[in-house]
Amino acid sequence: MHFIRFLKVPTTTSKPSSKIITVSTLITISTDLSEAFYNGNATLRATLRADTPSRQLLAAKTVTWTPGLRNIPVQFTFTASKEIGSNGIVCVSATENRADDMRTLFAGPSESRILSAWSTSFNILQNGSKAEALVERKLQLSTGKMVRIWEETREDIARHIWPGGLAMTSYLSTLPTPPTGELPSLTPLLSNSSLNVLELGAGCGLAGIVLHTLLPSTKVTLTDLPITTEITTQNLTCNPSEGTGSISYHPLDWASPLPGWCATTTYDLILVADCTYNTASIPYLVSVLDELCKLSPRVVILLAHKVRHDSEEMFFEMAREKGIVKKESVVFEMAGDRVDLYTMGR
Repeated sequence: MHFIRFLKVPTTTSKPSSKIITVSTLITISTDLSEAFYNGNATLRATLRADTPSRQLLAAKTVTWTPGLRNIPVQFTFTASKEIGSNGIVCVSATENRADDMRTLFAGPSESRILSAWSTSFNILQNGSKAEALVERKLQLSTGKMVRIWEETREDIARHIWPGGLAMTSYLSTLPTPPTGELPSLTPLLSNSSLNVLELGAGCGLAGIVLHTLLPSTKVTLTDLPITTEITTQNLTCNPSEGTGSISYHPLDWASPLPGWCATTTYDLILVADCTYNTASIPYLVSVLDELCKLSPRVVILLAHKVRHDSEEMFFEMAREKGIVKKESVVFEMAGDRVDLYTMGR
């Protein structure tokens, strides 16, 4: 799985008294942690549109990514006019093998997929105006259902989308017949109209927001360290609850005792996506899961686990010592990224 990212956010350049406007950006295509660049050929379509209800196309460009590239510049030129308004948005997408449809994300190990990127709205007529250091992902879930997830373009990995969350999202989006095969214990659970769900290490909130979008009667609580509060709150605002359930965010530090709102609640399902990469935090994660399982003995844990190094196996060893074991598993092949999905519990 590869992600289009803005290395330099879209920026406006114009000359005094000139109606000719230039918008420039620098993009890359890289893996989730930016440790590897896309090493294939890809045709990218970049567009600049007015941020108006009509989304008027102001400029478009096709650029080609080839093996060995680390970044590629994109520049638009257009003529200013009163009709277009002052704000615009830049979008960059692959013309083939786009990864935006969660229903088709499951793919063979050699098949490439690239996630599209949208910038924030910014003043395209004002010299020096820049988009914010954010990128929006628009993910198709099912007919008529889509989520909008913002993530940061900077290096803070807590506020990025990761493959584990995408794999979990895709699996949920393809129920009741996921291409990976089923995790049978989820079927009766997800038919519960009063399902109470907790997500640990939610980051941008992708998995929990998708679950609530697909099942609007659920009550979902997203949690992570306070550093994620701003981005998660923004994503909740972009994806308002439309059903009888609810979705909310609370900061939760695994190294601290469970707060009162959590320690007095019974949960049916706990989502954990890509939370085992940092071995230093694994003892705290296991401790939190142990406490939650004591409060909710029948709770099901849905874990998305991309193996990055062998030391992550200590999570399963420590969980097993607490009586929390793997129940079911499927392998999710996601365009070169293998993500293991497990149900766990006591």
